Formats: sequence, C-alpha cells, structure tokens
Amino acid sequence: MIELEKIKSEIFSGKPLEEVLEGIDWREFENFVSEIFSKNDYSVKRNFRFKTSRRYEIDLIASRRNLTFCVDCKNWRGGRNKKSGIIFAIEKQYLRVQELLKFVKRNLIAKKILTIEEKRKVLPLIVTLLQEDVLEENGVFVVPVWKLNSFLLEVENFI
Repeated sequence: MIELEKIKSEIFSGKPLEEVLEGIDWREFENFVSEIFSKNDYSVKRNFRFKTSRRYEIDLIASRRNLTFCVDCKNWRGGRNKKSGIIFAIEKQYLRVQELLKFVKRNLIAKKILTIEEKRKVLPLIVTLLQEDVLEENGVFVVPVWKLNSFLLEVENFI
C-alpha cells in the first residue's frame, strides 16, 4: 500500500507526481485521496454502499464543518476518449449523489452515520490522475489529484 509520506518524499526528491502515482492501482489511489482529505481535517467514510431503485457505491464521503464531498476516485491517465469519459463520469456521479440524498432522507441511521443534515452542503466530486484544471459541470467538481489539497484549502472560492 502506498503511503502519503512515501509519496511526499519521492516528490521532494524531484520526481513528478504523475510518475510517482503511475504504478498504483485503484485501491491505492482511493487510499491516497482519502489521506489527503484526512490531512485536511475531513472525516472520511470509505466505500459507502446503498440501495434506492438500484445499488450504488460512493468511494469516499468526506465531511468537515458544514460541507460534505461525495467522491468518485478515477485512476485515469488520459487518452483520446478522456473528454467523453469525464462527461459520462460527471453524469453518473451527479446521479449517485442525488440517489444518496434520497436514501439519507428516508434512512435516519445513514443520515446520522454520514452526518448529512439539512444545513450541510453536499457536493459531488471526481478526483482523477488527469492533468487538467479544476472543472465544474452541473454542480460536479472534477479535480486532478495533484490539485486536490489546494482545492480543499480554497474550497470556499469554488462553491
């Protein structure tokens, strides 16, 4: 399992983040993203599964103060179909979060576990390995992992 400190040391030694993360699988990528949220004082729940009209899973649910991110981790590296892939992922993540909100409304235990309340802002987020700018489409943010920390530090400027 890859650790944040190991990644940090490799980056400080001059290796580009994309190269450091190149060989990791999707589980390690989820762990890495989870650690970034944790280091920014977010409470993180991993692989939350629920059912409404069908079964869904959200990779990470990260909460702090009055904000919750529902995160889909995409260990993508690009390619010729990346734009259509991003659009499809945005649509799916938006739907997942809408279904989660319906589920939580009917399930008080899940509402308490996830600390999703009326006053809390719930935002869909996709974190990728792609080298792109932060993107927002239909209320869904797409953030490259190498910009995730600064995005979390400045999130009020984006929402």
